[in-house]
Amino acid sequence: MATCLSGSANLSQSVIVKSGINFLGLELIVTDIDRAVALFVDLLGFELHQRDESDLVAGDVAIVTDGRIAITLLAPTTQGTAPVLPDRTPRLSQLILGADPSGVDALTEAIVEAGLAMAPTTTGFYMKPEGIGGVLGIETAIVVTAET
Repeated sequence: MATCLSGSANLSQSVIVKSGINFLGLELIVTDIDRAVALFVDLLGFELHQRDESDLVAGDVAIVTDGRIAITLLAPTTQGTAPVLPDRTPRLSQLILGADPSGVDALTEAIVEAGLAMAPTTTGFYMKPEGIGGVLGIETAIVVTAET
C-alpha cells in the first residue's frame, strides 16, 4: 500500500514502482524567449530544435536540446489565437518523463494510491501541479508518457 503523498506523509514508506522511467525534458515559462534561447544555445551549447508560435497557448515556444533531453521554453502572451495562459509567471512549468509502455498502468495505479491528483492522457498521464506542489513545495506538473 502506497503512502499518501498529498499530506505530511513519510515518503520513505512509499511504494517504489519500477516502470522504466526516463527523464525526457522540462518546460520553463520565460518572460523573454530571445534571451532564454541565447542562454541555452549561444552560451550553454544546446541545439535549437524548434522555434515557433505556440499552438497550445498564446505565445512563442522554442525547444532546445543537448541530444539527451529537451527543454521547452514558453513565453506566453495575452494575445493570440490560442488560449491565454492565466498564470504567465516565470517558473518550472512541467517535468516530462518517459515510461516503458508496459509499466504505465502500474505507475498510474501507484500515483492514484498515493493520493496525487492526475489526469489520463492519450499516451500516459499528467500529474497536476497542485498535487505536486504539496510534495515538492513548488507547483509544477509532471507528465509521464509511454515511450515507444
